[in-house]
Amino acid sequence: SIPICFSKSGISSQSVFLEKQIGMEGVQQPELSLEQVKIALREVVAAMQQPENLQRVDAGLAMAGDDPMKRLMFLTPIVLDIEKDVIAKYGFTADQPGVMRFLVIVKQYEAEDAEIKSLADSLKTKFLPPGMNM
Repeated sequence: SIPICFSKSGISSQSVFLEKQIGMEGVQQPELSLEQVKIALREVVAAMQQPENLQRVDAGLAMAGDDPMKRLMFLTPIVLDIEKDVIAKYGFTADQPGVMRFLVIVKQYEAEDAEIKSLADSLKTKFLPPGMNM
């Protein structure tokens, strides 16, 4: 089991802004170390590469065609569903706000760690339309 610290205040102004946007101000959220984020991100990538999940993503891409908005519309629920089970093990809620909080933490560590940046980029290229960044 990986020890997880919690914070009521969030970890940055970006996190506080996100909490306000998704209506979860003051909700306890985990603070992960760089190593914990790496491990969680590796697990998310591994979950995305499971054959049944690859099929789901491919079906979403096929339905979206070349339309970037449809790509977001079809793939976001699939990706959230896959990620939520992984991030729940790290103290996040197994829902869209939990995934968004996890992504904020990942984004903060991208500048510090090449592996986190690479893993995050590999996920983004799977479901974000070309040219769109999170």
